[in-house]
Formats: sequence, C-alpha cells, structure tokens
Amino acid sequence: MKKLIVLLFFVLPFALAAQKSKPIEIPQVVLNTFKQKITDSVVVTWSKEKDVFEAKFSKSNMKGEVEIKEDGQWINTSWELSLEYLPAKIKSHISTTYPGYKVKEAEIEYRQDGNFYVVEVKKKKETLDLTYTLVGEFVKSEKEAD
Repeated sequence: MKKLIVLLFFVLPFALAAQKSKPIEIPQVVLNTFKQKITDSVVVTWSKEKDVFEAKFSKSNMKGEVEIKEDGQWINTSWELSLEYLPAKIKSHISTTYPGYKVKEAEIEYRQDGNFYVVEVKKKKETLDLTYTLVGEFVKSEKEAD
C-alpha cells in the first residue's frame, strides 16, 4: 500500500501536467500572416487567448512576439530591447518623472496605430508600462494588472 501511495505521489503530477500541454492547432490564415510579417525566424512557442494567437520567436539573436487574430488579422509585433539601447531622452524622463522606479524591461512595439517604445518599470509592488514614440516623446502610463 505504501508503494502505491508513493508511486501515485510521484507519477500523478507528471500525468496531470501532460494532459494540460495539448498542442494548439494554428489556422493556416494565421500561419500565412505570420510568414508575411516575420521572415527567417524560428518560432519557439504558440499560445492562444480568446481569439488571438501569440507566437514567441527569435530572429538573428533577437527575441520577439507577434499577435494575430484567428481570422489572420495582424495586431502587433514586439521586439525585446536591451536597456543599453533605450534612448537617453526616455531614460531621463523615467528618472525625473518616476523617481524610485527601476526599469525592468523594454521593447519596441509595432502596432496598427504606430510604433512605440514600451518600458516596464517597477517600484516595490507597483508595475507600470510606459509608452513613448520612437523619437522619445512620452505617450502614456498604464498600471499593469496583478
């Protein structure tokens, strides 16, 4: 009986995890949009939330994400940005307007309404996403949902 309990204790979590990782079926129209927007890349993972597919990929040692609706409509593409490449104008704005906040990550985001820097900053438990134009003009601040 002890052996059965020990066996279940070790095997059951792996069996449950295997059930959750069901592969996602990506519609051809989504794959076509991905191929049009992102060439010569390696897709790492696909995920889906509601009617939006997200592909995380790499290209030339850069990491990116693209969001595409299930009807094939492109939403946005974002690229991770090393903090050393964040423009000085943005760094200055953050240090003067958001004292005590630390920059956690930055990305360049290409969207239908324009192209932007999006910078995640954090102070204690508060996390903000700061959006800037590509010339470093502040656009908005949004509090991240917990």
